[in-house]
Amino acid sequence: MKTSLRGICSMLSEEAIVLTAYDDSTGKMTIGAGHTAAAGDPDPQSGMKISLTEAINIYRTDIAKAESEVAKSVHASLSQNQFDALVSWHFNTGAISNATLTTKLNAGDVDGAAAEFAHWNKSKGKVLDGLISRRAREMAMFVKADYGDPIVRVMETKDGKEEHYTAAQIAALLGGPSPTEEDESTEELLANPTSQLLPISRPKQSPELTRRAFAKFLDLVPLDGRISAVSVLAVRGYYLNSMGKEAANDRGVYDDAMFVIDPDDVYGFNANTDPGKFGRGIAKLKSRQAVRYRPGLHGFSRKGGPYPAFRQDSDCTVTRDETGDDTDDASHRFWINLHRGGVTTTSSLGCQTVPPNQWNEFKTLVDKLLKKHGQQTFYYLLIDRQDLPKEESQMVSITQPAATGGSATANTADALNLAKSLPAGSILSATEQAALTAALANADAARKVIAEALRQNAKLDPLASSSDPQLTPVNGALGKTIGTMLDGRKTAIGILGLLVTTILPIFFPQLAPIVRGAEPLLNAATSAAGAVASTAQTDSLPRELVSAAYPVFAALTGWGLTGKVEKWVRAIRNGTAK
Repeated sequence: MKTSLRGICSMLSEEAIVLTAYDDSTGKMTIGAGHTAAAGDPDPQSGMKISLTEAINIYRTDIAKAESEVAKSVHASLSQNQFDALVSWHFNTGAISNATLTTKLNAGDVDGAAAEFAHWNKSKGKVLDGLISRRAREMAMFVKADYGDPIVRVMETKDGKEEHYTAAQIAALLGGPSPTEEDESTEELLANPTSQLLPISRPKQSPELTRRAFAKFLDLVPLDGRISAVSVLAVRGYYLNSMGKEAANDRGVYDDAMFVIDPDDVYGFNANTDPGKFGRGIAKLKSRQAVRYRPGLHGFSRKGGPYPAFRQDSDCTVTRDETGDDTDDASHRFWINLHRGGVTTTSSLGCQTVPPNQWNEFKTLVDKLLKKHGQQTFYYLLIDRQDLPKEESQMVSITQPAATGGSATANTADALNLAKSLPAGSILSATEQAALTAALANADAARKVIAEALRQNAKLDPLASSSDPQLTPVNGALGKTIGTMLDGRKTAIGILGLLVTTILPIFFPQLAPIVRGAEPLLNAATSAAGAVASTAQTDSLPRELVSAAYPVFAALTGWGLTGKVEKWVRAIRNGTAK
């Protein structure tokens, strides 16, 4: 159960709302209805200003703990007015868990519980008129659902001029039109969580590429974040040529990507890193920078109040439409938050957003990983699509741990680097000798791992050969030497041979085999050849050679075509066909 708006207004009438942050004379910055950083988001800073709607929603958030504790401690069935009265009383006293009022209420003694309100009229042992009046109003609310006609006092600055609002005016304010496009789209997504602004698939890139991209810009991350287990990499314009205008980073669509990185895995999500629209002064988070985020609340200006998200927790630089770069600091945050996007827009006036149908998964995952690794915050690194390293084709990943720890390939590199760094005739210390010996031993281990990998590849692919993996069985039918010599040439040689053995007898009839009934054709061929035949010295070429060559070339052509088909099938099976 939640406190009703009438109950909130009744509670606010006991306070004064101040819309500009102030020092409460004890060193605590305060804003709204007595809100301080100890209560949670937002963290008041000098010069910070909020609207009345935001102040009321901050107060809603502040009393959430009291609401939860009332629900936990009271086991009796409560009406809305009874719940409102108990939240007001407990928010002021903090006594719901052990008070006689609670004991009587749980025992079914409603009248006895109502009488207990009046007993809580002291502060530091002294009876206060203000507490007497407050307890009387709470008891009337509890017994008769009488909320009175509370007046909410609002000031722009501490000790400034007061404006008075009735409960009806507050209700109209919170129930009126949403103040921003972001809020409107947030309300729409609650009714329909499917967005029409998404690409056809989630971002697809290897975890290795994502980690290399993050490492490439690691110097942008402050030192405290470089050793963090959980980070987020955002790639602006990830779908540069598949959504919106080609080769352009669009606004208003989820054409970007976010990758949640932890030591065990990388998780991809569609995302938006731009404002939803253009307009003078609208902020766009600048690329190639790292911003720290922490779990918090977003949307204090929503009529329904804020919801859990991730809030900006370090300085950042934005580029404002038509005005250029702008950088904030701790005393004046831009609040470029990371939150749930919308359905009909990306729901951003500069924030980083995740589409509604992926938001819960994203939020739950990040919260879970932060808790798992003991992190309170994480760094969010924003880069552009062109900043991504090129995807590397990897055959077999060899990371077999070597005898002294680490990977065999890494230790091989260590051995080479160590050897290269030694001048000729160097005398090694005992430590250097031990390091080089261990590294060389691991290099030998690496060679063994590579050999085993090749053997395993040969078992998995019967068409592969450890000595020559490119030579297929058909091409190697007459042995490796002949197969290698003719590989890729058999079809061309065969076709050329067929043409020669077909055309040559036309010009040199004496080379043609005698076929019954073919004499007229041979005579015609002789006449057509004329002087060429008379001058050619071909009597020494036996016609049997030409007769035997034709089927040989035909067989060679067939062999070559069969080999090509086999290579093509193999390429398709291995996924390398183009």
